Amino acid sequence: MTQTERLDNFYQRILEQWGKAHGLRTVCELTCRNLSESFSAYRAQLVVAYKSQWKILLEMNDTGIHYQFPPVDISDRNSIPFFQVTRAIRQRTPKVELRDGYTRLCLPLERRSHIIGCLIVDFPEHPIIEGSEFTFLAALMASELDACLLSESIQDEHDGRRSAERELQISQQEQQLLKEQLQALHDISFKLWRAGSMDNMLFTAVEEAKKLLLIDRMAIFLFKGKNRMQGTYGTDIHGKTVNEHYFEEEIPDLWFTKINKDYRRKEYLAIEENTPLFHELKQVGFGWSAYISLWDEDTPVGWIACDNLLTGTPLHNYHQQLLKQFGFIVSQHLVRRQAEENLINLNKELEQRVSDRTAELEKVNRKLEKISRLDPLTSVSNRRVFDRRINEEWRRAERHQLPLSLLIIDVDLFKAYNDSYGHAAGDQCLKIIANTLATQEKRAGALFARYGGEEFVLLLPGQDKSAARYAAQRAIHAIRELQLPRSQGVSSAPDIVTISIGISTTVPSVQSSPGEFFKQADGALYEAKSLGRNQYYEHT
Repeated sequence: MTQTERLDNFYQRILEQWGKAHGLRTVCELTCRNLSESFSAYRAQLVVAYKSQWKILLEMNDTGIHYQFPPVDISDRNSIPFFQVTRAIRQRTPKVELRDGYTRLCLPLERRSHIIGCLIVDFPEHPIIEGSEFTFLAALMASELDACLLSESIQDEHDGRRSAERELQISQQEQQLLKEQLQALHDISFKLWRAGSMDNMLFTAVEEAKKLLLIDRMAIFLFKGKNRMQGTYGTDIHGKTVNEHYFEEEIPDLWFTKINKDYRRKEYLAIEENTPLFHELKQVGFGWSAYISLWDEDTPVGWIACDNLLTGTPLHNYHQQLLKQFGFIVSQHLVRRQAEENLINLNKELEQRVSDRTAELEKVNRKLEKISRLDPLTSVSNRRVFDRRINEEWRRAERHQLPLSLLIIDVDLFKAYNDSYGHAAGDQCLKIIANTLATQEKRAGALFARYGGEEFVLLLPGQDKSAARYAAQRAIHAIRELQLPRSQGVSSAPDIVTISIGISTTVPSVQSSPGEFFKQADGALYEAKSLGRNQYYEHT
């Protein structure tokens, strides 16, 4: 079996088996087994970028195939040194190195211009392989690896979302317990809970707290950065609740702002009597003033200021506990509302990312589907497509009793051409011939494909013997017109590259089969070569 045939069989098995595989582990293990079966690979490692580090996901050695997720750290005990992995990653291209008694293939896995992994495979002795022959394998494995990491990323985001939901649920339970313990604050907590937005909640907190706690004036301020504060809702000098979002200043150096300079103290309430009272940082009277700090766990987020400017009502003993509990309630609702809004934003971002990743995966899948249908050397349809189409067209022709023609095309003396000019020139010759023949037949339903090695097939649904002969004549003439030179390896052969064609035409029936039909065309090809090549022969 030639190297090209071995590669074709290898990729055909890979694509067929991967189509039925579930999960990255199965894909990796199938790859190792096929590399071992097709090319006698005996050792391999798959190194991946995992959480900003290079780690080993899979290793094949004389003890078997070992897959580990999460991937394990690379250490000196591993069979392939890490410096070889980093060198392959820097080069970004497949590389084949001949070693003492074996050959090493380093196959970087690239995805959207980023190296996400590296597959390193050791083959016995010195097999004739080239790194470019495994580029398609690298693309396939990079896609599978990227999809797995994408799934993990999505799962992490889902976990984060559930964590936020659990925190919100805990907050709700704490609020319910607080309302049961402090019936006096039940109405405020309930209304804060029913507020439709952060803005409405802050307004409700000020408006309802003045009524329930019998406070003349109240205002809520939030920290903006480390040294600035911003107003939300407060009370003017006439006792009316007003919007003070416009107010933003440096935190003033007043008595109630000093108590939280040292955050470790975590004070909740400070009260000062017979002190100046302020409105927009200007003194407007005297009385008692209270400062209630708002916390998100260990982080201060703002404060509530209140006083008795309007009525001069003295401060009662129960006010201290009520104000402290009120501060707890507002803090909890503030954190809850921020968590909800963050969760909403996270959901929107997650939905967009999922949509983007899904669209990207669909695009990749379409590309891979197209690649899986093409011969990697000539870019025409491959044998896999032909095998499926001939069975489809056979059933259709049998159902409608239509003729079906098949041409098997072989490049004459191609081995001698390879021996004379080298495999690179041989590959270029096959590309030219494939591109030329692919443009010859334009009839609907016709399929031109590379069958293997230097052999091509042309399937003509609905075409009779006359049409098949005409197609063969055009193909032979087109290749002659190329005037591709060749050395005179055989005395009877022309000095240009030529082709021979075997033709078979039939109307399918239950007594025949696609396999017999193919054998007839193959036998005709044999006759064409026996008669001197550079011609076609038709099965009768």
